[in-house]
Amino acid sequence: MSNSIADAFKKLHVSPDATASEHQQIFTVSYEYLTKVKSYQDLKAFKNCLVALINLDKYHKAYEIIQNVSKDIVEATKMEVGYVYYKLGHSEELFELYSDITSDSDVEHVGWQHILGQTYYKVGKYEQAFQVYGDLLSHNKYDNVLDLIINQAAVVSQGDLNKKVVVKEDANYDLLFNQALIELSGNNLTGSLKLLQKAHGLCSKNTDWERQDLLGELLPIQVTIAYVYQLLGDSGKSLSILDEVNADVDLVSDSMIKLIIKNNRYSVGPSQRNINLVERELNYQPNLQKLQQKLTKWQYQIILKNNIMLNFKTGTLSQSQVDNKFIHKYLEDFAGDLFPLAYKILLKLDISFKDLQTATQLKPIGKKLVKFIKAHDAEDVVKYKQVAILLLVFVNSHTGDFHQSLPFLEELVELEVSKPKLTPGIIGTLINVYEKIHAHNLSDLLIQLTEKFTHTPKDIYQDKHYFECAKVIAFKTLNQGHNKYAMHLFEYLNSIEQDHLVKSILSNSNVDLLPIEQLSSNKSIEEILNVDINTLLPSKTQTKPKTISKVVKVKSTKKKVAKFGANKIVKPEGEFSIDEERWLPLKLRSYYKPTKKDKKRNTGQGTVDHQQHSPAPQAVVHSSSSNKKKKKKGKK
Repeated sequence: MSNSIADAFKKLHVSPDATASEHQQIFTVSYEYLTKVKSYQDLKAFKNCLVALINLDKYHKAYEIIQNVSKDIVEATKMEVGYVYYKLGHSEELFELYSDITSDSDVEHVGWQHILGQTYYKVGKYEQAFQVYGDLLSHNKYDNVLDLIINQAAVVSQGDLNKKVVVKEDANYDLLFNQALIELSGNNLTGSLKLLQKAHGLCSKNTDWERQDLLGELLPIQVTIAYVYQLLGDSGKSLSILDEVNADVDLVSDSMIKLIIKNNRYSVGPSQRNINLVERELNYQPNLQKLQQKLTKWQYQIILKNNIMLNFKTGTLSQSQVDNKFIHKYLEDFAGDLFPLAYKILLKLDISFKDLQTATQLKPIGKKLVKFIKAHDAEDVVKYKQVAILLLVFVNSHTGDFHQSLPFLEELVELEVSKPKLTPGIIGTLINVYEKIHAHNLSDLLIQLTEKFTHTPKDIYQDKHYFECAKVIAFKTLNQGHNKYAMHLFEYLNSIEQDHLVKSILSNSNVDLLPIEQLSSNKSIEEILNVDINTLLPSKTQTKPKTISKVVKVKSTKKKVAKFGANKIVKPEGEFSIDEERWLPLKLRSYYKPTKKDKKRNTGQGTVDHQQHSPAPQAVVHSSSSNKKKKKKGKK
């Protein structure tokens, strides 16, 4: 049999223009030859298998074969193996494979750069991805420059990078779309919306395309336009766009855009929905597994968090979903986000979503959390203690009484101040609590924080969110009247990055502020004046005070049943006669006939009296012995 397989392999013709059925045949013959004849030790057969499986999108089978061949064969087919790793999301194996590349081929180098650029983008390493596409733009004679600029713009739009993409063309809707995303990441909503609308208009002009292909390009732009309107506060406009695209979503085969449209519709729509129905329609878990390699790192994070939140709300979240293995992997991928610890604590303390919404349960929940916090003082569980304190603050915020959580929170912030880098979420929580209870400690805390931020090394401020946190603290300190400390921090921040608000404060002018066009709405004055003011007011459900009402006891009286039914038939007056003796006792009436019992009682021995009785009354004599009742003797 091995000879026939070998003959078939020798006759095999591999063409780059092969169809799917031809690729399947190439794989079948090559795989049999590789496994049954060569025992995974043939380079040509292995390469044929990889190429065929890549064209058939069967990457898991390709990975299985890679695991069985020798290291020398993998070294000889690094490009194909690397592509399989990229498609499966095995980034660590990919980087390790690339670390000892020795090929001098320009084509292979460009191919590797594309694989690395896409991999860096998917795993969230945007600085490295930006650098890769910059190198491709500088030293590349094979790719279209515009395509590379579009990819580079996509990288900048996803990451917090202080980078600019050089654009010399504005007639490409892909490039405009990515530029809009860059503006969106910089919180320039009006500028982003203008670019999105321009991109949508350019894309809509491709009327010669198939309807399905055109929708595949238009829907992502429309979904992003709806998202910008949602951020601008126009939920009605956002929902109408999402409803419009939802009507066409079945015409495209992109599962990712379908999921995003469903997710965004539920996020912007009315909240009075059956949560179990929402969970079933979104169907997050299968979609996460199916789209894991298509979603960006942050898209995957958001959908994963939504899935766990929905499971908790419906009561279907299990301990296995937030076990230690999952938490460890999540904290590695998304450092600083401790959300799975919160759900683990809630499940451990048997606190449900319904309990958190019930006012009478808040006090027992607070006691449970206090007990948990006191029992977790060890260093290895310090993150659990932090999350439990924040949960306790959340519970206390519903009652307005922070006496349980405030001492723990103050102690937590003291530990934070002693670290090289603060956690903005923790210090921000204490500031909000102080502002709610009007604590006099707020000024002292802000002065302490401004000094901390002023003496923080500049390299830490590479984190854009940390820079924004320091800027907010400076403004709050300025509002408290501590100008000296605030201005020192503003000057330090200005030496790190040129920010228009910081410049405006230091120069005491509005020259450095954003242009009015970016800060104003594109709606006309007439349109704004025609808006009903009642629609702008937030609709809050006011809780009515409970009134104690006196208990009124009502005596229930039985209804008298009518003597005659409703169906009684009354004869006319001429058809019935009234008995004239009706007032006399029955036995005194002329038509009375005594019964046998009466006759026996009258005669004494039961003989029949043949005399005719008169209607006159007769005294009936009863024997005294018959009336006597026997007394039952018993204990008294």
